[in-house]
Amino acid sequence: MTSADQVTVLTGATGFVGSLVLERLIARGAPVVALVRAADDADARRRLRELALLTWGDEAVVASVEVVAADVERDRLGLGAEAYDALAARAGAIVHCAASVRFDLSEEDAHAINVDGTERMVAFASHARSRGAAGRFVHVSTAYVHGRTPGLARETGPLALPEFRNTYELTKHRAEAVVTRLEGAAIVRPSIVVGDSQTGWTSSFNVVYPPLRGLVTGVLEVVPAPAEAILDLVPVDQVVDVVGALLDDPGLTGVVQAVSGDLAPTIEQFAAAVYGHVGLPVPPFAPASSSQIGAYAPYVDVWARFEFARAGALGVRGTPIEELMPRLLDYALASDWGREPRLRPSPLATQADPAPR
Repeated sequence: MTSADQVTVLTGATGFVGSLVLERLIARGAPVVALVRAADDADARRRLRELALLTWGDEAVVASVEVVAADVERDRLGLGAEAYDALAARAGAIVHCAASVRFDLSEEDAHAINVDGTERMVAFASHARSRGAAGRFVHVSTAYVHGRTPGLARETGPLALPEFRNTYELTKHRAEAVVTRLEGAAIVRPSIVVGDSQTGWTSSFNVVYPPLRGLVTGVLEVVPAPAEAILDLVPVDQVVDVVGALLDDPGLTGVVQAVSGDLAPTIEQFAAAVYGHVGLPVPPFAPASSSQIGAYAPYVDVWARFEFARAGALGVRGTPIEELMPRLLDYALASDWGREPRLRPSPLATQADPAPR
């Protein structure tokens, strides 16, 4: 099998980040196999068509995508031995986006998907290489593997086991240890992923969006966070930019933090951008509590800045909060906080020639 016959195998294609990685690959004309958790291949295809209708308004967007029912929580991804071998032999690249992003899972449940699932994808990459495929591996992690570490959270760290806020951070940290055992692997660490840097578009109104809505609607009468804490938000398209750069250059290995770095605002700067855009005065600041913003409370009490070195060297540019917040808010309000979602432009309209492999 030649390199021209190889594909990019993508997990998590129906998730927020994964769907836009898929969009980018389609726009490039790259051959893609999407591994989708489903009862069978037909059900997996149905799920991807539903994503296409909700995201781009056109099933044809995913017509060229090969869809395989698979489950990272099962041995051989739930595939038969022959199907597993055949797919591995074609895996020029693997982008592993699938994960549970819930903060309230038990350690056992979070470990099953975030760690054991990553173990199986790393084993798949190793098997691909043994079958003659390139098996390039790009893993999407989180900047919060640094846990509660204060100060500068470097791409080379954490060097010691930090204190974690929840089982999500703990198991993503463990998953990175699994990935580092695979030679030549790359890890992308996003911070809090928000909407598109230019349009504000998002399909995921969680993490920062519930408290944001509470602020602009007056449900929250105070800003439930320390004024000087740091809120690192990264637009989803900038995360995808990093993934794309790593796919383009297999020589790039190790960790790349997809974050705002020095552009990350304090909570006070974030609040000023929010209230300034809606024309309201900034209310007082008060300590966060779970009764106000639930499981998200620990993420407004962050005292680390994430190093932004390698992504910057790749040409990724952050977006200041004064520019980003109006776009995020305008989209959230226009879509009624996701109740009336807007469509993204079809990647078929800008489809490029297949990327060289």
